[in-house]
Amino acid sequence: MVYCGKPSKGCSNCRERKIRCDQREPGCGQCEKRQQECPGYRNIVDLMFRDESSHVIKKAKAKARKKAFLTVDPGSPSETEGSRLSVTPEPKGKSLSLITPSSRSPKSPAGPHLNWTKDDSSLLPSPDSGSWPSTPMIAMLYNLNPTSQERGTAYFFSRYVAVDENSSHQRFDFVYDVWKPVSLVPERQVDGVLASMSAVGLVGLANMTRSPEAADAARKAYGTALRLTNQALRDPAEAVKDTTMLAILILSLFEMMTETTPKTLQAWQEHVNGATALAKMRGVEQFKTPGGTKMFLMLCQKVMISCIQREIPMPQTLIDLRHELAKVLDSDDPTWQIPEPIYKVLQARYDIKTGILTDPDDIVTRLLTIEDEFESILSRFPKEWNYRTVQVTKRHPAIYRGLCHVYPSLFLASLWNGVRTCRILVLETVLSQLHAAFQCTTAASTLATTRYAKVYQTSRRKLEQMVEAIIASVPQHIGLVTPRTHDNLTTPISSVTVRETPSPATSPPSVSSRASVSSGGAANSPEDSGSGRKKGARSGPTLLDPLRTSDPDEEARKFMLLASSTNIVIWPLYVVGVSSVCTEDMKVYVVERLQAICAETGDRQADAVASMVEEQETLGGWLDIPLRPRGQEGAATRDMEWIDDSPVLKRQGGETGAVCT
Repeated sequence: MVYCGKPSKGCSNCRERKIRCDQREPGCGQCEKRQQECPGYRNIVDLMFRDESSHVIKKAKAKARKKAFLTVDPGSPSETEGSRLSVTPEPKGKSLSLITPSSRSPKSPAGPHLNWTKDDSSLLPSPDSGSWPSTPMIAMLYNLNPTSQERGTAYFFSRYVAVDENSSHQRFDFVYDVWKPVSLVPERQVDGVLASMSAVGLVGLANMTRSPEAADAARKAYGTALRLTNQALRDPAEAVKDTTMLAILILSLFEMMTETTPKTLQAWQEHVNGATALAKMRGVEQFKTPGGTKMFLMLCQKVMISCIQREIPMPQTLIDLRHELAKVLDSDDPTWQIPEPIYKVLQARYDIKTGILTDPDDIVTRLLTIEDEFESILSRFPKEWNYRTVQVTKRHPAIYRGLCHVYPSLFLASLWNGVRTCRILVLETVLSQLHAAFQCTTAASTLATTRYAKVYQTSRRKLEQMVEAIIASVPQHIGLVTPRTHDNLTTPISSVTVRETPSPATSPPSVSSRASVSSGGAANSPEDSGSGRKKGARSGPTLLDPLRTSDPDEEARKFMLLASSTNIVIWPLYVVGVSSVCTEDMKVYVVERLQAICAETGDRQADAVASMVEEQETLGGWLDIPLRPRGQEGAATRDMEWIDDSPVLKRQGGETGAVCT
């Protein structure tokens, strides 16, 4: 299976005529002009891979026939006899011995005679020939089998380089700005970057195919990459080069893709720490090249993930370097400003964990300040970044309650969802702190209940809006709607026809099959009929416990599983599925979509995350807290669904800080 370029999205009629197809729904305009029935459009996912078995067999047979011809000395009198000749190279002193894969070594016993063929390019020249490769000798301690190396590199490029800009948050599209192969001969181009790419690609293939051979080759490539990278780090001149930083960033993917153990987690943390120290050494000089700037931004993302796992704040060194980078970039861009409140969230969590911040009132005030900063950034989003609410014309299993949001691009959809997931964690923490205060019976807590009842209700309503918005973005993430749908709409809520899913949708899991995750079968209680909400809602993922587990090893496994996912919608779906405001039918939808992603793309991480959501325990009475509604001092109620008259929440679009048009 090879990458053969981006396939055409047009219909078969336009492809045969070799004209541009406008890809309108339900039929293209070109077919309409010719009064032909449009045959529809191909599923691009199915075209990502093709069966090359017959082509490979043909190439192998041709190569075998070519090797059958014998190389004959032109001066030999018997060149027409076709007899097998051997060449005995003259010794030129001591030669260097290389450890090469056994599959490349001749099967006949070693001896002074070597059989040569016209296409035998695997024999390395001697050092005295003047053409010895410049690759360091340490790279030759273990050379990958060329077939494995090519497969691993091809997989890496297909998943992390030659991919759509919105399909992965770990995209190395800048690799050729930083690195060039040192040779066209596979055996001579093994350097730190190539070995790292091969290791990551092979471990990805091993995870997909469950191949022990690919896993073994990945481990060997990883060892080679480590040796080459460590050698570069020992040289001050090599250490600050872009290629060294690139190799470390790629290697950090390897630990994220392997089975999570304390050892692999430690290795990943060491790679991130090493890259941070290297960025400090490189200083502002790294910003002089586009590749250096992109690698620094990627490093900031990885360090932020590491800080989340280790419960520490963002290193001040990277924050200072980021401020230096802001001097040459457009710092007024909202996308540049989004990480700032995220760093403040990390600092606030660290202060809470270490006891610097202990008073509940101070904690809530600080978190609400960060939430206001998120809303301020969203309010500065350009109008062109807004999404439109779309009502489908018929029920579709992949569209929750028939509504979806259409964004101008998948990048903007993922950007909105990234901000939403951060805000959800902040607001879930606010709810957790307020819930603890509401459970107290002291006079001080009674005053706190009166003071923060509105804050609690507003936070809950925001959470409900954000989880619904994330779910509404899923159809565009999986390709059911496109930005062209957005361009053709003229009203805030319009009806469109959505094409069927490329592959059969997974059947929705029955509610009864999930009885184990609810409290005493509350999902089927009469009180919940019509509302879709259980009496005991789930406790959401807070900043202090985002994965809802007390086992450190299990927490590390879940964290690495979520952090290593290449699909940009998996993490938002997980946050929705474990949120305290997620209803039972929402949870069923989330699990179903994650399982469908696994079935349609082969992403096993999506299936594992679906199991994590499915196994999430519920805590009864999480939302059943006494509140004092306006005008009813001293009264208690369980009903939190009163209408909020906050002018902020009345903005068009149904989401705080954004105007949806």
